[in-house]
Formats: sequence, structure tokens, C-alpha cells
Amino acid sequence: MIHIAVLMRPYVELILSGEKTVECRLTKHARPPFNGVEPGDRIYFKESAGPWRLTAIIEQALFEPDLTPKRIREIRRDYNDVIRGDAQYWQWKKDARYLTLIWLRDIEPISTGPGVRPLQGAAWLTLPGGRAQDAERGRSARARGGARNPQAAAGTAALPDSRKAAIPNAGLSFAIPITEGNLRNSSLYVSSVLDRFPPWCLGGPNRSEQARPVTLVLRDGPVVETDIVLKRKLFRARPWGRWYEQVGARPGDLVVFTPLGEGTWFVGHSRGVRG
Repeated sequence: MIHIAVLMRPYVELILSGEKTVECRLTKHARPPFNGVEPGDRIYFKESAGPWRLTAIIEQALFEPDLTPKRIREIRRDYNDVIRGDAQYWQWKKDARYLTLIWLRDIEPISTGPGVRPLQGAAWLTLPGGRAQDAERGRSARARGGARNPQAAAGTAALPDSRKAAIPNAGLSFAIPITEGNLRNSSLYVSSVLDRFPPWCLGGPNRSEQARPVTLVLRDGPVVETDIVLKRKLFRARPWGRWYEQVGARPGDLVVFTPLGEGTWFVGHSRGVRG
């Protein structure tokens, strides 16, 4: 799963510096993330009333209900060297009943995050869709670098200057209308939004000319890694037919792409306007 966590700035800085390696959530009620996270899940951290700051993978998680003030003092004694809570934090949480401890790994600073609705005071949000472990494999493959073919290596040159200039807008959500042809052929063309995708994912017509993949986390569906066939301006992978059936897609509906990080999108479905 993919999660969004809101954190005060001092604690964000401690995570980025490597001093804080465990995120602690103490609550009076059994609310997220209690019993709602597991190893391999990805968390995007947003500074409270501020910007996106970092992302990390959950290495392990510990949950404990029915806390007492004595038990909270024991938790502070045993774990605060990695939680790094100050005295005010522990005083504030002295009456909590539920504990979630999350060990973090693969910490990366970020400047953009998932395009989600306003959190309206919520400190934790879990996004619907595929497994973060699958999305992470896509991130790791891209981080290792190296295009799979010469055309992919020259991907930036394959785009006109107007498209290069538009790449910063890739951090915004966008939508592609579903056509009758898409439904009939289990396809999705990206002609109108090609500038929203990184040039390194543009590949040749044959599988031997595949480019580095992007990761698509389909709502209630699979996590798909695919490049884009530049000549045809469509995704090489074809998960669309089964997914269209699953969400009940009709011509005029929209496939909505929400960025989750570099080269990764959450893909949702929205009903089009009916006449």
C-alpha cells in the first residue's frame, strides 16, 4: 500500500539527517496507521502545513493496544533513541491507548508527492490501489539507470522543445478520455498527454526496443510496469481491457493519472458527463 503521513518539521529534519529511524504513532483510538501498514509499504511524508519532504519504505512495524501510562514510559525508555520524541511529545501522548512503531528504510528527499484531496486535519491517509512493493521495484529499476536501447537513451532528443518545456507539469494530475476504440482494442492512447511522461520511457515499435518503464498503480487492479510506444503513442502493456470491465468503463469516461513520485502514477476511473 501507499500511505501519506503528516509530520512536524523538526521530526522531518531528524529523519532526513538519519537521527530518527522509527516513526511512532500514539493514539487514543485504533485509527490509521494502527494495524494498517506492513513491511514493503511506501510512505510519503508531508510537513505539517508545509511541502512534501521525503519518502521511505517500511522495514518493519509493531502494533500494541491497551496501553497504560506505565507502558508508554517503558516505550519511551526503550525506543526514544530512534523515535527522538521530545518531552512535550511524550507528555502529550501520555494517555494514548494504541501504539504503532514503524521502522524506515530507503529514505529519499522529495519535492512533490501524491496528488490527493486536502487532508483536512488528518495525520495519516492510505491510498487505494496496488502494492507499494511492486511500485518500489519500478523505482529501483529506474534508479539503477541505463536505457535498454539507443532510442531510449536519446529520449529527450525525440521530444520537440515545446514538450521538453512542458515536462515540469508532469507533477500535476491529468485525464485521458476513453474512446469506443479503446474499449474495443483494450488500449489507451497518450497522444494528448505525451508531454506529461518522462522522455526516457519512450520506446521503439518492437519489444527489443523497449525503453525504461513507468509504473502504473491501477485502482483496484494490478501494478503495471510499461513503456510507451512512441510511434503509436500508446502504452505497450495492455491491462486495459480487463480493467475497463472491472470499473465498468464506457466511452467518454476518464482515466485519471495522479503522480505518486517520479515515474509512478495512481490510475483511477471517473465517469464522463452524460448527455
